[in-house]
Amino acid sequence: MDAVADLSAFKRVSFKKGTTNTIDAAIAEVRANAVDPNGSILDIGPVNSSIVAPALGMGVKKSGRTTGLTTGTITAVNVTVDVTYSTQCGIGSQKARFVNQIAIGPGGFSAGGDSGSLIVEDVATCPRAVGLLFAGSSTITIANPISDVLGAFGVSMVGCTATTSPEKSLFRTIVAWLFPTASAAPGAAVNSAAIVAASQAKDRHEQALLRIPGVVGVGVGLSTVAPDQVVIQVYVERDTPEVRQAVPAQLNSTPVEIVETGPIVAHGGGCGEAS
Repeated sequence: MDAVADLSAFKRVSFKKGTTNTIDAAIAEVRANAVDPNGSILDIGPVNSSIVAPALGMGVKKSGRTTGLTTGTITAVNVTVDVTYSTQCGIGSQKARFVNQIAIGPGGFSAGGDSGSLIVEDVATCPRAVGLLFAGSSTITIANPISDVLGAFGVSMVGCTATTSPEKSLFRTIVAWLFPTASAAPGAAVNSAAIVAASQAKDRHEQALLRIPGVVGVGVGLSTVAPDQVVIQVYVERDTPEVRQAVPAQLNSTPVEIVETGPIVAHGGGCGEAS
């Protein structure tokens, strides 16, 4: 196997109770003439030098080691989730809590070994980066917002520059600044005020929700029953009568929906993930 880069920095994951994480990521310095400098990704091509904020309903794609090129949809933002890491090649485990994450569906979007895949908007050419894949289950994928990853290492994207009209560019900039979690792809219609209200209710009650046995995460998403309705999603390992009895039907007038995910695990491909 040819070496193309050397580890230069990484963000240590905290497993201590009461602590939270925002990213699980590392960065490597490429060796001279070992990597194409244009940032091209297999099956995707060059990515944009700009990034985009995650938005409910946004179409995304990634090219991963295990599942290759897949497409999906951002199903939740502002996600707080407990991720399970193996300690020694699958023997034993420990959990780390992550905040302000992105949830993506459907289940086949990723699998173990896809960790580190760059998630980009689902457009034909020069897509903007949205997030960095690092965890998931058979039904859901979890990603760090790419802005948090770049900020942690003090770096920026390299790549192409898509051409858009000045009017559209200005409009999207204003919308993204005013409503960062509602600036969805063109054509999406998400109630920004409802997202703000749901986020406030979720933040206020998430600690109580996460103490319910079987609950592994909480996020703000779109209803699976009424697709245009913003809800608080509660992720559970198993949807049981006991869980349904413990989880409230609504919080501060925002509906609550239970989403069965199974255990959410780190999608790394080898041992020592939890170090």
